[in-house]
Amino acid sequence: MNAYEVTRSTIWLRDDGATASPYGAVPWLTPAEAARWQMKAVGWTVRNPRTGQVGIGQLPCATEAEAVALAARLGRPSSIGIGD
Repeated sequence: MNAYEVTRSTIWLRDDGATASPYGAVPWLTPAEAARWQMKAVGWTVRNPRTGQVGIGQLPCATEAEAVALAARLGRPSSIGIGD
């Protein structure tokens, strides 16, 4: 637990362009509506292995290398939150 983990950043994407976070309830109520949604990778982000927090409140990095550099800049993960 000495470093942030680099992970894919994903969203739920509906066929009409609507989006939803994967970190809550699914964004549909019926099986028919579920067919309109798919999980989509939208970049790279970091995860704090001590808290489980994913992302740092900004758009995801475009490349894995950028996310690795972000993780290095953030330093050692805290049990309180990002940068604490």
